[in-house]
Amino acid sequence: MKIRFVCFLCLCVVTANAQRVEWGLKAGLQLSQFKGEDFLARRTASSSSNLETIRSSGKMTFGYAVGGYVRTLEDVFLQGELLLSVKGGELESSSSSNLTNLQYGQIDIPLSIGYQKNRFEISAGPMLSFKAFDDGNLKEFLSQYSNSPLTFSPYRPFTLGYQGGVGFKANKLKLGLRYLASIQGVSDMYIAYNVPGDSQLRDSRFFQKFGVLQLTAAYQLSK
Repeated sequence: MKIRFVCFLCLCVVTANAQRVEWGLKAGLQLSQFKGEDFLARRTASSSSNLETIRSSGKMTFGYAVGGYVRTLEDVFLQGELLLSVKGGELESSSSSNLTNLQYGQIDIPLSIGYQKNRFEISAGPMLSFKAFDDGNLKEFLSQYSNSPLTFSPYRPFTLGYQGGVGFKANKLKLGLRYLASIQGVSDMYIAYNVPGDSQLRDSRFFQKFGVLQLTAAYQLSK
């Protein structure tokens, strides 16, 4: 809550101190994926002592983002956004051809500095993402490899990231294309498991970041 308050305060300060600002609505479509380390573990229900390798399939999944923005109007501008972003990913196992589809939502707060010339612009900056919801598939998937079912969400409450892209503006409508990614893992945890014939409890790290290619349209509501 403190981090959210600081972000909100920063946006208020930028708005209050800028001589000219604009604000409006923003929405778009996006392609997202998990990007991380291979996860080695044993399925609890398996009679084999062999470990499975779990990895991101690398495939992109469709999602969307919707929210609003506020920005200054100088050639070198500052912009803040508040977006509900629905992301996803796919995991695959070395022992099966089946894919596990995952979907989760985050509140993204991108903070950008950019440069605009005529109708074109370029911008980049940091981003904070707070967990909003998830479909429960990742929790169910990882519970298969844990010595006890997970009782909590495997997604982090918030992650730090970065974003950057280009835009084109025509009157009050602006189109944008950018790439967003997390620096921290959107899921980062250790899963404990047992191997038959071995009394020692082992663990393996599950670590996945996200990458998103996003196409948006923004409409200026301010005069």
